[in-house]
Amino acid sequence: MARLLQAVGEVISERGVNRVGINAVAEKAGVNKVLIYRYFGGWEGLLQQFLTEGNFLTDYNKQFLDTNTEAAPSPCQIRIDYLKGLLRQLKNHPPAQEMLKWEISSPSSALSQQLVLSRNESYQKVLDKFFHSDQEDLNAVTALLTSGIAMLLLIAPSQKQFMDLNLQSEESWKRIEHAIGRIYNSLQ
Repeated sequence: MARLLQAVGEVISERGVNRVGINAVAEKAGVNKVLIYRYFGGWEGLLQQFLTEGNFLTDYNKQFLDTNTEAAPSPCQIRIDYLKGLLRQLKNHPPAQEMLKWEISSPSSALSQQLVLSRNESYQKVLDKFFHSDQEDLNAVTALLTSGIAMLLLIAPSQKQFMDLNLQSEESWKRIEHAIGRIYNSLQ
């Protein structure tokens, strides 16, 4: 099963969600497509399992919660570390980028809606633990920064430049990380 789920991620990275099917996944995994029907009931079931087990965003949030405590030296630094880590995780995980594209293009899909609910619950756990402030609406700031990060990463393959940022340059991504820090530090 792990080989099939890995193959789903690889094919999604190569082709995007809308151009993936059972044949491509079976070929990539080196299995007969009958196994996919037998164990998952077809493409929807396989994609459902991939979303359940391969949803990096909720995994990242869970790992972040497990490895950080409220007693950390600086709540502000935890917020900065969270956003920088989220950027790096999404940047280095093409299947997650493709799933976000698919989610945007298929908002009425039951699977897409399930993914949104799962991710929002996961985000809320992090926000509740680390992003509370009496002076600032950190949830709104974090939503704005998270959506900006996602947008930049989703356009990076086709749009090499955004304003004066070269989206193919590590230097530009370091500038974005630095800006995240500056934003949260200014809210202290």
